[in-house]
Amino acid sequence: MPRRPLAHPFPLMVLAAWAATALPAPAVVILDSTWKANGGTSDTRPAGFAAHVALAMEPQFAPIFGLHDGEAFGGSATWIGNDGEHGYLLTAAHNFGGGSDPAAWTYWSRGGTSYEGAEVHIHPDYDPDSDETSGYDMAIVTLGAPVTDAGDQPCLYDGDDELGRTVTITGYGSRGIGSSGQDDSYYDFDGETPAAARNVVDEVDGSHGENNLMIDFDAESADASVMGDADPVDEMEGILGSGDSGGSSWIELPQGWVIVATNTWGDDSVYGSMSGLSRVSTQLDWIASVFPDFCTAH
Repeated sequence: MPRRPLAHPFPLMVLAAWAATALPAPAVVILDSTWKANGGTSDTRPAGFAAHVALAMEPQFAPIFGLHDGEAFGGSATWIGNDGEHGYLLTAAHNFGGGSDPAAWTYWSRGGTSYEGAEVHIHPDYDPDSDETSGYDMAIVTLGAPVTDAGDQPCLYDGDDELGRTVTITGYGSRGIGSSGQDDSYYDFDGETPAAARNVVDEVDGSHGENNLMIDFDAESADASVMGDADPVDEMEGILGSGDSGGSSWIELPQGWVIVATNTWGDDSVYGSMSGLSRVSTQLDWIASVFPDFCTAH
């Protein structure tokens, strides 16, 4: 199965083994029926994403960040806390094209503040030349200043019960509908915002690589499923788009919302496509080696 990274910051940085498919633009590919119900038509394509933008703008997702290359959002991240002098973002290693240059991006909070990067820490088990390490496609960006407009510090999931849970995927990636896939025409460039969708974790690790959480894009007709239940989780079913890389996937626990994974890869952006998420619960020791003051919950 071919896998493509979900962001491609600069054309020369794209790994030859993974084909980039669309210019990054702010996120998610959604059900045709939900898009139409929210006013999406051939003449008003961006309008159909109103519910998904509203979901991403709910207060629990305030830590969402977008990675901007000076022209467009091409990646995503999530604030996980501050120390006395710096903020820390969890993102995807491949957003840095095999390098670790913090100046590759400007880091924009959902609240509209831009931050500069001071350092990038790439997960030591991530190999940009191997699909087998996609579950470790993680990086932590140390920002030059503390984050002040991203709500309360979110917690990271430290349990082992991800399978079968409903996840909310968030990011600044390309938009589209399940019948045709992602396309810039579905995005309103006058107001750059994140979007979110829901899905279900159908597989943990398994044949798709150690440390991957797997989701698939089920159609209204229930004839496109490749894993798990054939029906969409609900009207907010969706899959990742190019540019969602490094964004966060969340689950709701009795004590609140927690980050369960970072967005990593996808094999397409239409009904029946799959995406891989890098599991955070098994990587807390590495995260602590860079930023020990994160919060956990299970």
